[in-house]
Amino acid sequence: MIRIEKLQKAYNGRPVLAGFSLDLPDSGIVCLTGASGRGKTTLLRILAGLEAADGGRIEGLFARKIAYVFQEDRLLPWVTAGQNIRLAQPAGEKQLFPEVLMERAGLESGMADRYPDQLSGGQRRRVAFLRGIAFLADSPDGILLLDEPFNGLDEAAAQKLCQILRELPSSVLTVLVSHQTAMLEGLNVTFFSMGD
Repeated sequence: MIRIEKLQKAYNGRPVLAGFSLDLPDSGIVCLTGASGRGKTTLLRILAGLEAADGGRIEGLFARKIAYVFQEDRLLPWVTAGQNIRLAQPAGEKQLFPEVLMERAGLESGMADRYPDQLSGGQRRRVAFLRGIAFLADSPDGILLLDEPFNGLDEAAAQKLCQILRELPSSVLTVLVSHQTAMLEGLNVTFFSMGD
């Protein structure tokens, strides 16, 4: 279990997280919901180690590998979509083929050779998602953090990503922030509201 205890975080004196506590399971899918400004993205950034909390503590992360898929795609513009995915993968035997991943996400053959500026917003979103999946290829007990992963996607494309989530190793913990919770129907998801 990952235990978040009395987490504090403020920006310019304005509290975003004020004594926030939550127990996350070791594995499964947890969706954080709530209105904008409630600290959902901030919590993901603290879990990823990208920001420091002002107070409180987090226990249970240990040395688990963490992949973070941001709200923005953040693809490397100077390499192709396939290379963006391939570069995220650890070296070793468990290499995932970008072309296979992209096909599973509903991206047509040959798209792996296109550069990010040759892709639509929804296509870039899926490549960014797949890059996060590829990063955890050697970590069956990894943590996948997804910040609004379905933005810019139609229902069919979002469902393909949900199918990929469904097929992750059962020991992976996925924590996602989404306002599009209807997309998660059919997945075994624990919802946690961070306020209205």
